[in-house]
Amino acid sequence: MYGIINQSIQDLVMKEYGEETWLKIIAKSGIDVSEFHNHEVYDDSYTYKLAAAIADVLYTDLDTVLKLFGEFWITEISLKKYPNMMSTGGKGFKDFMLNLPNFHNRVYLTYPELIAPEFKVWEEDGSILVEYHSSRDGLGPLMEGMLQGIIKMFDEQQTMIIKEYSKKPEGPDHDLFRIIWVK
Repeated sequence: MYGIINQSIQDLVMKEYGEETWLKIIAKSGIDVSEFHNHEVYDDSYTYKLAAAIADVLYTDLDTVLKLFGEFWITEISLKKYPNMMSTGGKGFKDFMLNLPNFHNRVYLTYPELIAPEFKVWEEDGSILVEYHSSRDGLGPLMEGMLQGIIKMFDEQQTMIIKEYSKKPEGPDHDLFRIIWVK
C-alpha cells in the first residue's frame, strides 16, 4: 500500500489518542519504519500490523479499527487533501455512489502503482447496493467505514448501511453492502 495510508493511520491515532499512544502502537506493531512517505509503496503487512497493534493497544477489535479508519479516510484525508478529486464524484450522495466504480480511474493518475478495489453499484428497491471486490483479505470493515464517511460527507443523516454478507474463502468473493434511507 502507498505510504499515505499508513501516514493517515498515524494521523488518526495522533489526533484521537495522542503521541504516546502512537509510540505504543509502533512498538507493538514491530514494524521498522518510523516515518511513511506518501508516494512510496510499502508492503501490505505494515498496514495490517499497524491495524492489529491499534486494536490491541486500544482494547478493541480489528473491525472497529478498520471502520474508524475508513470513515477518517473520507472525512479527514480525502476531503481535505483531495477536494478536487472528491468533487468529481458527483453532486449528491446518490450520484457519488453510482459513480464509485469509476472513481479509482482518477486516483491512478496520482498513484500509478495502486492496487485498488473494484466496485459494482446499483439501485434496487429504493436502496443502493455496493459490491466491494478486493484482492486484499479482511478489508470489508474498512469499506464500511468509508461508506459511513461518504454518508457524512453528504450529510445523509437518515441513511443506514446494512452489511448483507462478507467475503469468505468458502463463499462469495466480495462484500455486499445495502444503503437504505430510514423514514
